[in-house]
Amino acid sequence: MIEKLAELYRYFPTIPSPKYALSLKEKILWSVAILVVYFLMMHTVVIGVKHTNTQMDLLSIIVASRAGTLLTLGIGPIIIASLLLQLLIGGGVVNFKLDSPEKRKIFAEAQVVVAVILALIQAYLYAYGAIGPTATGPYVSEAFYGNPITMHLVALQIVLGAIFVIYLDQISTKYGLTSGISLFIAAGVSYAVVSGALYILFNEDVGIISQFLKGVGIEALQTALVQIIPLITTAIAIYVITWIQSMKVSIPLTIMGQDRKIELPFFYLTTIPVIFASIFLLMLYQLGLSLLQIPGEDLLAQIARFIGAILYVLGPLPANHYNIPSYLNTVFSGTVPVLGIPEWLHLIIHIIVLGITSMIFGVLWAETMGQDGKSLAKQLRQYPQVQVQGYRRDPRILEKKIVEYVDPLIKLSSLVIGLLAGIGDALAVLGTGTGILLTISIYERMLPQIREAIKIYAPQLAGLLGEKV
Repeated sequence: MIEKLAELYRYFPTIPSPKYALSLKEKILWSVAILVVYFLMMHTVVIGVKHTNTQMDLLSIIVASRAGTLLTLGIGPIIIASLLLQLLIGGGVVNFKLDSPEKRKIFAEAQVVVAVILALIQAYLYAYGAIGPTATGPYVSEAFYGNPITMHLVALQIVLGAIFVIYLDQISTKYGLTSGISLFIAAGVSYAVVSGALYILFNEDVGIISQFLKGVGIEALQTALVQIIPLITTAIAIYVITWIQSMKVSIPLTIMGQDRKIELPFFYLTTIPVIFASIFLLMLYQLGLSLLQIPGEDLLAQIARFIGAILYVLGPLPANHYNIPSYLNTVFSGTVPVLGIPEWLHLIIHIIVLGITSMIFGVLWAETMGQDGKSLAKQLRQYPQVQVQGYRRDPRILEKKIVEYVDPLIKLSSLVIGLLAGIGDALAVLGTGTGILLTISIYERMLPQIREAIKIYAPQLAGLLGEKV
């Protein structure tokens, strides 16, 4: 199946690799140009859709999207395509091993094909819901209201935008500082943090500074001061995540007769498990919302709404994290549809489920991509000078020792990263807990290149930061 999908890729245009090793300056210029295009797409409303100022929710931050624009789907099709293929392979439905560069290339090509198919489906689903076949939906612009071609026109633009993002990702991977997926997520989260901070400070109704400038009463000032909570929780989240990310797990080995240690980062699989877990739960959550809307009092309708309520509880809390008084009111006074349980319990359930789901996806990803203990031990067995400290060289002992360290690390780190993301979301962290996790991980991978760029192009700033020029 994977090979057949990859065969279709030959009909797609491809991005050639650079003919020479790009300099750091060239990579920076390419990345900046790609980001400029990304933000232009984010603010370009598709023809036929009414312009609305929507705040970035969890899904839009994770998939670097913005509804109603050329970035309506963002990197969603790419991530969901990877998620689907990983589940098929990890679940044994498709027999395919990613154990060689050639196999990984085939997988990447199949992923692009599936992403384009998903983009087509998602675009029409969005256009059907927002525009409708008769173009009388809630988001149709006045000039196109009632025009039967509007739905198809909107879907076409969204598909083209999604395909363009797929190729921007490939260009960034080959010519930029990092992959387009990482670049877009980091840019989207950073944008959400900055816009959220500006909202909290300057919003006319609840902004801290706006309230002080108005000279309003003590009650309004108290409400405004509550608004500072996201700024505090965001700072704490960045500190805690950075600290945990610096942790290492050491595996004691003997290499060429000398005692050495292989150090693995605590977030061994980076943020991949929580990306898949978040999107998976959001998909269930959106399905739950759809089931909750089913009318009627017959048994099937009631069962559908009950299932919808359960799926709803698995997802994040639907509240405005920028308006803290409103958010706190929802948490402590709201109840879950049908089930009737309080929303604060919904919040706790979501955090736990996100952690467990992240752990499951972490294990699946490690086994599928050859990053589990057995796969790592298999790689180390190729070097005869590597053995476990205090033991004679024996491949079985080496594998047992590596598995003892790596497999629990995969489960624990994936669980922790899921819990951190859920807690961050619950504490109204700007850019969401998941988004901050992703962005810190991305920036950390780019840090060596950023430092090098500062040394070359801003030596005075490098000196202030304590870097040796």
